[in-house]
Parts: sequence; structure tokens; C-alpha cells
Amino acid sequence: MIVNENASSSHAAASGAVAPVRLGVIDYLNVRPVYDWILRKERTAVGFDSVQTVTGVPAAMNKALLTGGVDISNVSSFAYGGQASNWLLIPRLSVAAHGQVDSVLLFSFCREWAALDRKSIALTDQSATSAALVRVLSEQRHGIRPRYVTMASDLDTMLAHHDAALMIGDRALVERHLRRSIAGRGQPYCFDLAAEWTAWTGLPFVFAVWAGRADRVASLRQSGVVDLLRISKERGLARLDGIAAEYARRLDLPPSVCAEYLRLLDYDLGACDLEGLRQFLEMTIPEFRWTSVRFFED
Repeated sequence: MIVNENASSSHAAASGAVAPVRLGVIDYLNVRPVYDWILRKERTAVGFDSVQTVTGVPAAMNKALLTGGVDISNVSSFAYGGQASNWLLIPRLSVAAHGQVDSVLLFSFCREWAALDRKSIALTDQSATSAALVRVLSEQRHGIRPRYVTMASDLDTMLAHHDAALMIGDRALVERHLRRSIAGRGQPYCFDLAAEWTAWTGLPFVFAVWAGRADRVASLRQSGVVDLLRISKERGLARLDGIAAEYARRLDLPPSVCAEYLRLLDYDLGACDLEGLRQFLEMTIPEFRWTSVRFFED
């Protein structure tokens, strides 16, 4: 749950304790390797005194970090780019793909992307980053001008009225596995957006990063939350098959599909990832300047 910061701070001051930092958590398979150990430990009697988790969908976590509902969170790359002067980029943590990603997909009734010129593309309302990537690939790579509409993420409804549809996350992974036909329209073609980006730029695509509020830097350092995230990432990467099996039951997918998917992802935010992030943000946010980027320092 989200706590009242003023009330918590007053209580902490009175008791001599330090109010825990609020860590935003997104319950998607693709970020579970980073959060898995923290969430499992939090459920035990030991838990953490310095960190409190707050769970929500990506758009909610972007907003919570902006408004102060959380102090640090996994956020979309596009959201980070818009707040680079106010948020600290956490080193060595990201969700990136060096090619195929399987969970950010454009389903289209056109065999070639360029054939979508002046046709309609339904964009999911769950991801500003992926929507911006569709626009970049359409307009700057393929030189076309589709019509865009943003709507709830339901493939049948989207493709009943539009020529293509952007799906992300666990739903996209399921739809990719099923590759089903849409009533009255047949089976759509499927474009993997990360693969399209890498084929064009030669760079990885960074879908999400971890960022902290600059006005909470002292509390972030004192809590040790960044170290906990890195420990959790290493332990999560060591049990990918276990995580995949747990989510496979939830998503009604074979465990092998979930495991193969997790192994497509890079969580380290290396030099190539940073270059891919820079190019994407400079393409999509006119006011963005890489010189505004500030990293969290341990």
C-alpha cells in the first residue's frame, strides 16, 4: 500500500526510526527476476525495515514516482526521459533486449510494415515507451504516416476496427504463443519491436530503467535499497526456471516459453544499452538532453 509520507516521517522522528523508502514494483514476468528475492523475503518474518514495496501497473508506477507516491521504481524509458532532470538513473539495472523480445509486438494485417501508411494502428494504453517506438519505426525507419488511436489492450477489439495493434507485456507473450486468428479477419502478421529497432540501429532497445527521486537521494542511500535490488537481480537470474514455472501457471503457458522469454532480456544497463537509450530518447523527446542524465551514486 502507499503510505502517507508526512505521517510516516512524523512517526519516524518521534520514535527515532527512519521511515522506509517506498519501492515501486510492477507485477510483470519481465521484471520479476529483479524483484523476486525482495518480494519473497518481504513475505517472511524477517522482511525489511528500510524498504516498503508498492505494487502497480507500469503507468501507475510512472505516475507514483512523479508525484512522490514511491521513491524509487522501475519506470518506462519514455517516462524517465521526460523527467531526467528530476530523477536519478540507477546504474546496472534495466529491462533491455538485444534483438527479439517476444513481449512488445505489433500485430498487423499488412505483411510489410511500410504498407501501414495512412492505415490505422491501435496503440495500447499501457506503455508510452512502446507507443513511441511504434511511431519512430513507422515515421523515421519506414517513412510512413499511419493514423494512431490509443485504447485498452484487447487484441480482438483493437483488430476488429484497426489495421494493426500494439500489445505489450504478459498479454503480448500469450498472444505470440497462441498466434490465433481474429474473428472475421484471419491471422495477423507479427512484428517484434525490439528486433525491428536492432535491425535498424544495431543497438539494444531499453524498455525500462530503474529511477529514484532526486529529492529522496539521502533516504535511498540510507535504506540500501539499490544494493537490495542488485542482490535480488543476481538471485533472480540464478532461478529463472523457477520464476518461469510460477508465471507459466498464471499465464497458462508452457514453462519453456516463459524461460526462453526471460533469457532474451538483459538487466544490466551496459554501455550499448545506454547508447540505445540515448538514441531513442533523443528521437522521441525533443527537449531531452543526455547532459541532463544524472546517475545515482552509491
